Amino acid sequence: MSARERARRPRRVAIVVHATVPQDPRVRRQTDALLTDGYEVDIFALREPDQERVESSGGVTIHRLPINRTWYGIAGHLAEYLAFMAVATVAVTRQHRRRRYRLIQVATVPDFLVLAGLPVKLTGVPVLLDLHEDMPTFYRDRFPGRLVGPGMLLVNAITRASAAAADELITVHEPLRRLSLDRGVAPDRIAVVMNSADERIFSAAPRRPFMEDGELRLVHHSNLQRVYGLEYAIEAVALLPDLPVRLDVYGDGPYRRQVEGAIERTGTSARVHLQGRVPMEQLPGLLAGSDIGLVPTRPEPYAQYSLSTKLLEYVVMGVPIIASDLATFRYHFSAEALRYVPGADPGALAAAIRQDVADPAGMQARADEALRQYRPYLWESQRDRYLAVVNRLTRR
Repeated sequence: MSARERARRPRRVAIVVHATVPQDPRVRRQTDALLTDGYEVDIFALREPDQERVESSGGVTIHRLPINRTWYGIAGHLAEYLAFMAVATVAVTRQHRRRRYRLIQVATVPDFLVLAGLPVKLTGVPVLLDLHEDMPTFYRDRFPGRLVGPGMLLVNAITRASAAAADELITVHEPLRRLSLDRGVAPDRIAVVMNSADERIFSAAPRRPFMEDGELRLVHHSNLQRVYGLEYAIEAVALLPDLPVRLDVYGDGPYRRQVEGAIERTGTSARVHLQGRVPMEQLPGLLAGSDIGLVPTRPEPYAQYSLSTKLLEYVVMGVPIIASDLATFRYHFSAEALRYVPGADPGALAAAIRQDVADPAGMQARADEALRQYRPYLWESQRDRYLAVVNRLTRR
């Protein structure tokens, strides 16, 4: 093939992610950016029972592989990851013969999923590793007391080897980038592309006035997981019997049964409402109808390197936030922007809610300051960073 023919060939990127699509917001935003820049995108992802095996629309083809989440302890996690990696390796290699990708992008966790791109890398196609999370702290959180000693040494070794196998890396915020630098990744091989909220979606809905109908509306949305500490928000609601409080929870996940147990234990079923998953296009309006966004994440090592996307979505919507006092939150937002409380402390959370009710003007000032501090992290600028990395790699 001549250089001219190669230049005319469609620019295609393959994205491998151990998640469901289009539910994964980072992959969704990256895909939109690639399409806008003239790329075609093939995504290789998990498949839920009600999803199509292959789905194509507007330059995007989603290949849903015959693997789904099992979550049966450490052995189950490992078996699931290895099975997904094996199937993804075969699928990506096979599709490359027909589609001729310019770039393979692999999202973590697990970091060793980068191996799915290596057969294509051997043909000269670069591999970009997208670190959504830090694998060692992820596993230390999921399996406390098990991955110690030699086990943790192995996880750290895999993390370093996976980074070395990629041509370049991107990650979701500066603290994680610095962690990679400490592990030996060269500064010119890793860039930050934050997992920002898409302001085109989340800044459109008008906010309702504070407690317009006399009810204090609290909101939390997430994939229900233990680390998000939702039970502490439920216990805080139980500590506010004299306030007309309503907590709406949007999303679903493996921790739902424990959340339902917390509601039953605290007797808050009339005030805490599990709404389940809602379509993305409905979420901005629902957030706009709330008074305070709660981010009660547990103060654990894994969470210290987490910058919640839902927190950023509240900021863009102008929703005042009460959040656990975590290092990465503090790195991006000062105490003038967010009301911080000790994590895993329902009493402190309840007290903070009372303080906001007593001072709505101060609460709104915090929300305005959060939006001001967020401006450098707008998705528009993060999108340009992402495309700069992709274009540099695809021109090789």
